Amino acid sequence: MSEKTRLFYGAEYVFNKVASTGTNEEITTGTVSNTVSRYPNGATWQSAAVYTSLKYKPNTKFVFQSGLRFNHVTSEADFTENNEFLNLPFTSSKNNAGALTGTAGLTWSPNEIMQWKLNAASAFRAPNIDDIGKVFDSEPGSVVVPNENLRPEYAYGGEVGLKLDFNKTFVLDLSTYYTYLDNALVRRDYTLNGVTEIMYDGELSNVQAIKNASKAWIYGFEVGLKIALTKGLELTSQYSVIGGTEENNSIEVPIRHVAPNFGNTHLVWHYKGLTLDAFANYNAELSFNQLAPSEKEKDYIYAADENGNPYAPSWYTLNVRTQYKISKATTITAALENITNQRYRPYSSGIAAPGRNLIFALKYSL
Repeated sequence: MSEKTRLFYGAEYVFNKVASTGTNEEITTGTVSNTVSRYPNGATWQSAAVYTSLKYKPNTKFVFQSGLRFNHVTSEADFTENNEFLNLPFTSSKNNAGALTGTAGLTWSPNEIMQWKLNAASAFRAPNIDDIGKVFDSEPGSVVVPNENLRPEYAYGGEVGLKLDFNKTFVLDLSTYYTYLDNALVRRDYTLNGVTEIMYDGELSNVQAIKNASKAWIYGFEVGLKIALTKGLELTSQYSVIGGTEENNSIEVPIRHVAPNFGNTHLVWHYKGLTLDAFANYNAELSFNQLAPSEKEKDYIYAADENGNPYAPSWYTLNVRTQYKISKATTITAALENITNQRYRPYSSGIAAPGRNLIFALKYSL
């Protein structure tokens, strides 16, 4: 539009079709039979959108950018095949959702050292096939069934950031954010044909479904540090502090999808074509009281504290990675991960992470 103002615009259409089947195999006889599929077979998901954004940069110290986007999402699922096993009170489900979302942000650099960032945004997520049609055993004794009465969840958030750059020798990056979720999609107890328990995979299971919770809040603080110790040696470190709660039956409880505080520290040395990176990754503990109610029920994937309650212990790994550029076309890389062979489980995964791990790689570009 001018040297100071640029306008971007566009349109988008996405179509997905899901194929999903389920079988049981009796391993002693080899007999195979059909069973409920994880998703409704033949389900479709479509999204259509138009969007525009404006960038205004009157000088080198100030940038303003904003945007608008309208999205319409349609999900359709047919439960006819799965109803042979589930006996749902409906045979199909269709979900339509549309929303206008926006964002606005500015960057201001009053001098060569300081840079401020301020952003505000709204967003939405429409229920997808995973939300309206998934059937799976979330934990022993519980089964998640489809819910056709889902509405979109909306997010409204803001972020403030400050960057201090002292001639590339010392760089400090700080930011804090806050997000409010309305109608957040979470797993809750449910009734199916008026009952709260059904037989699933040979076990009497509690019925659950994805439902719209009334409110949820997520907030956090991030800090990044970079120090040039010498011409070829630098230290970098990042750490994130995260918190969140949701409203559950008028009581605020920890929200499930908030990870433990985490960070990393790197000591990196560059010399000609050689780069050597020694680094640590680390996660803080989530105590029993910090776990979401749904996570407390999964004591089989967590360690037990001194009182016998499940919790997520803190963990760290020490690692080293090196890369050498033999020529413009050839690079060799080697890494030794988790040097001390720590045994840990990433939060809520229920799966032990890899132990000591040695990697070699050769890259050649024609």
